[in-house]
Amino acid sequence: MLGVVVLGGLAGGWLLLSRDEAGPPASPTSGRGNPTRSPTAEEAKATDPVKLRAITGDQLCAAVPGDLRKSLVADAEYGGKDASTGAATDTEKRAACSWTNSKMDVGNGVLGYRALSISVEAKSAETRSAVEYATDRFDQDKQTHARRVNVRNGKRIDGRTSGSAFGELKTLEYGDASYSQTSIGRSGLKAEVFVRQGPWLVKVTYGGDNRTGAKYPSGDETRGSAGKVAKLIAAEMAKSADKVKLAGPCGIVTAEQIEAAFFPAVGGPSVSTNDGRIKQTTCTWSVKEVIKHQPGQEFTARGGELDIHVVDWGGGDTGSTFQFDRDAKKYDRYHDRGGLTSDRLHTNYEPRQELSGLGEKAFVVVSSTTKLYDKSAPPTTEILIKVLVGDRTVEVTFRGTTTGGGLADAAGYRAPFFESAVAQPALTKVAKSFLDGLK
Repeated sequence: MLGVVVLGGLAGGWLLLSRDEAGPPASPTSGRGNPTRSPTAEEAKATDPVKLRAITGDQLCAAVPGDLRKSLVADAEYGGKDASTGAATDTEKRAACSWTNSKMDVGNGVLGYRALSISVEAKSAETRSAVEYATDRFDQDKQTHARRVNVRNGKRIDGRTSGSAFGELKTLEYGDASYSQTSIGRSGLKAEVFVRQGPWLVKVTYGGDNRTGAKYPSGDETRGSAGKVAKLIAAEMAKSADKVKLAGPCGIVTAEQIEAAFFPAVGGPSVSTNDGRIKQTTCTWSVKEVIKHQPGQEFTARGGELDIHVVDWGGGDTGSTFQFDRDAKKYDRYHDRGGLTSDRLHTNYEPRQELSGLGEKAFVVVSSTTKLYDKSAPPTTEILIKVLVGDRTVEVTFRGTTTGGGLADAAGYRAPFFESAVAQPALTKVAKSFLDGLK
């Protein structure tokens, strides 16, 4: 019966497609592995570096005006928003925003499922600029999407009577290059718009199906709606890196402040937010020392990952003070019983220390995690500062290495390692800067 329903839906959707003749956080490098060899002069080529602007999922969401969003995916009991920020380094950035509504009133008593999603990404390497990467990826993806076309002039051309149906590509005029493709499958009819804007690859998807009334929304409507959003996102991503700043908690501490506390260079932040009953924001930066080297030389770099996690607990008996004190007791308990052990990992906790001069109350704890399945692997060390500030708790964490590294053949070379006497003052400095700017 399922096959019959899908087949009937596809048959009815081909006519719509005929009018359409017309995609996660990169882990920071800690420097604890084997030395890295830089590209030789022959392997590397000169490219003009492109400074990638800051972008978060929340910024993408904000680029779509409320009235337009509501017309496409209306606010409802059965709807929701999801914003995410993946890689956020100097050489790679990714962000996404999406809305869904499973029971949207689309008019005339018809209820439907609607979904709108946006994603952007940019990436560069020593041998390829971000613009070159975007151009190559865009062209390759376009060829892939053209190969999956199986509906022309409203008729199936692959000899099948079921399965997803993909219409022809339609060239658009957004950004430096763009095109769209519509398709019909189990999730209904959708239009995808692909845009190359400088170093950025943009993808906008909009569509759905109807729970009552007509099976699918209009093909022209779906394609046009995706195009309206794509035009807005292309304009947003065209903004200069020098004119874009992060809003909210993740914009309080600058890369320069983190570098002054630790060492260059800093990439990020990536941003994760949750706007539920308890609001949470996590900001993540990669911190990695820049090693001056000649082409072909082997080197390692100290560094790791810096996180700031802010939680708005609100008042009451289970508010921020309760949560802070509970965590303090938790780390004391972990230390007293010799750490935590699983089948694969063992984490040892040093004695927790109270800190003064940060918020209402604060403590610091250092932990070290060993891989039980790989005795040769060095432990991963983490230092955490937790602060109580009114109805909030703030956690500032660094995991990685703080000392050593450099050219592998240099006199006195030592592989990167974690040194608490270096990490704690640096992390405290970052925490103070953040708390001074927290409103």
